[in-house]
Amino acid sequence: MATSWHRRAWSVVLAGVLAAVLLAGGQAPARADRQAPTPWPGGRWEPGPARYGTTVVSDVPVRMDDGVTLTATVAYPTDPATGRRASGRFPVILQQTPYTDAVNPFFVPYGYIFATVRSRGTGTSGGEFGYVSARDHRDGVRTVYWAARELDGSNGVVGGYGCSYAGETQLYTAAGIGRGSPLKTIIPTCTAQDYLRETFLVDGILTGDFPFLKRAAASVGDTPSAKSFFAGLVTEIESGGDAAYNRDFWRSRQPITFAQDIVDNDIPALLWSGWDDVVIRGATEFYTGLQNAYHDRPVQAAMDPGQPVTGRYQIIVGPWGHGQGLDNTIMLEWYDTWLKHANTGIDRTGTPMHLYELRTDRWVNAARYPIVTDYTTYYLHANGALKPTRSAEGGDPIAWAAPDAAGGTLTYSTPPLADGATLAGPVSAAVYASSSNTNLELIATLSDVAPDGTAAPITFGAVLGSQRALDPGKTWRDRDGTIIRPYTRQTGDSYLTPGEVTRFDIALHPRLWAVRPGHSVRLTLTTQTPAAACAGANVLPCALTAPAQATVPGGVYQVRRGSSSVSLPLLPAECFRTAASAVTPTSGGLSQPMDWSAERPGHPCQR
Repeated sequence: MATSWHRRAWSVVLAGVLAAVLLAGGQAPARADRQAPTPWPGGRWEPGPARYGTTVVSDVPVRMDDGVTLTATVAYPTDPATGRRASGRFPVILQQTPYTDAVNPFFVPYGYIFATVRSRGTGTSGGEFGYVSARDHRDGVRTVYWAARELDGSNGVVGGYGCSYAGETQLYTAAGIGRGSPLKTIIPTCTAQDYLRETFLVDGILTGDFPFLKRAAASVGDTPSAKSFFAGLVTEIESGGDAAYNRDFWRSRQPITFAQDIVDNDIPALLWSGWDDVVIRGATEFYTGLQNAYHDRPVQAAMDPGQPVTGRYQIIVGPWGHGQGLDNTIMLEWYDTWLKHANTGIDRTGTPMHLYELRTDRWVNAARYPIVTDYTTYYLHANGALKPTRSAEGGDPIAWAAPDAAGGTLTYSTPPLADGATLAGPVSAAVYASSSNTNLELIATLSDVAPDGTAAPITFGAVLGSQRALDPGKTWRDRDGTIIRPYTRQTGDSYLTPGEVTRFDIALHPRLWAVRPGHSVRLTLTTQTPAAACAGANVLPCALTAPAQATVPGGVYQVRRGSSSVSLPLLPAECFRTAASAVTPTSGGLSQPMDWSAERPGHPCQR
C-alpha cells in the first residue's frame, strides 16, 4: 500500500505535468481565479442568495449492519415557488449525535441536505449506548454510506458536522471509513482529543465537568441504556477503577489516535474552539497532530519550527467557551470548498491557525504549533519574586487547604514587563516539592497583574503527585530541552516518600494573551479550588477519586525555591500582524477571522 508521503509525491508530479500543459497553451485558469476579491476567507467566495426552501422529515430509519435501527431527521431543499421537494440531487451534511433530533436548517437553502442521526441507544435509536465505543465507530461508517447511497436525494457526497460529542463522532468516522469514501470533509467543533486529561479528569483530579457524567443520561434522552452506562462509569471513576486511569476504556476513546487515519483517508478538517472552551488544549493539539500526520511526522510530537503546513487542516480559536462562536456561513464556505469544489482559496492558506489575541481583541494568523520554540523560564525566589535567574535554595510551606485559608496559597510575581509581551501557547511549571504524606495536589494559576494590583487570570493547570510520571515521547520540549507541555502517563499511582523532594511538572492550558507594558506575570500555587468555582461545568480540579481521597488530605508541602520554575511562551508585544475580521450575518455579533490568505508568515512572532 502506498504511504501518504508517496501519494503526495505523485500529486506534486501530476501538478507539475498539468502546469507544463497550461504553459504550452492549455486551458486558462478557472474563471474564479480572475474574479474580484471578496471579503470572505480566501477572497474568492461569497455565499450568494439562498435558492431553496426547507422541509423536514422525521423518524427516518437507518439500519446498521447488525440489524439495529437508528433514527434520523432529514431536512431537504424545496422549490420556493411550489413548496415541494426540489428536483435534483444534493450533497449531505451529516450530524451523528446522542443529544438531539434537530437539524441545522441554515445550509439547506444553499443546496444541501442536512441529516441528524441519533446515536445508538439514545432517543428512539435502538441498541445499547456505548459512549463512542468500537460499535459506535462502525455505526459512523455505516451511517455515511447510508447518507451517500440510500438517502433519497443524495448525490453521494457527505460532509461531517457537529460540536462536542457530535464532533468526536466525525473524527472516529473519518478515521475508520477508508480512503476514497463518500465522506469528503469534516468540521469537528468544540471537540476534545483526550477526555481523560482535559474534561473529566485533569492529570488525575476530577474536574468540575465530572458531574456531567451524572447528568449525561438525561442529556442523551434518559434512555435506560444510557442511564445504566453512565451510572456504571461514574462509579468506576470515583472508586478508582480502570476508567479513572489511562487504560483500555480511555485508550480506545482518544481521538488523537485517529489523526493519522484521517489524513491517510484524505479527509480535510476544520477545527473550531475557544480559549475558554473545556477542550482548548485538545483542539490545538489535534491541529498539530493532523499537520504532523500530513507531513509524516509523529502525531503527538510538537511541530518543527520550519515544518511546512497544509490548508487542508485548519483551526479557529476565538474568545468564547464550549459550543460558542460557531459561524454557519464560514462553515458553508468550507463545505462548498470540499463538497462542491468551489475555488474559494481557503485550502491554500499558508497560516491555517486563526487565533484571537486576548486583551488586544484582534485576530491573528499562525502556521505552526507550538508557536514559540524558545521559552523564557522564571524561577521562584524568596519574598514572592519570580525572576529569570536561579536563586539560592529555600523552602516555602503550603498546606492542603482552601485557597483563602491560612497557608493555603503561594504567589510569585515577575517585575513589571516594561515593553509588555505576547504570551502564545501552552505554559509549563516545574515544581520541586516534598509532602508530609504519600500524595500531593498542586494547582498552578498564571495571572496578568496591572500596576494598580488588579489581577486577571490567564490560565491554569494541576498535578496529582501519584500520577506525576511523564510520557517522554509525548512531552514537548523547546529547542533548549525545556519542557513546555508535559504529558502525564496516568496509567496508575506511584506514591511519594514523605519528606522526599520530587519534581512535579504541571501543564497549563494554552492561551494567546497580550501582556500590556508595565504589567507583571504572577504564578499562584494552591492545593484546592474554591467550592464556588466548582459549582458549574468546567475543567478546574474540583474533587478526588477514592484512592486520592485516601492519600491527599492533610498534607503539608515544602515548595523548593531556586529549582522550581515556570516556563512561558513569550514573544515581543503585539508582534503578530492584525488579520482582517468581520461580524457576519451568522456570527451572533461576534467577530470572525476573514484573512485566510496564502501568504506565509514573515513577522517576528512566527519563528
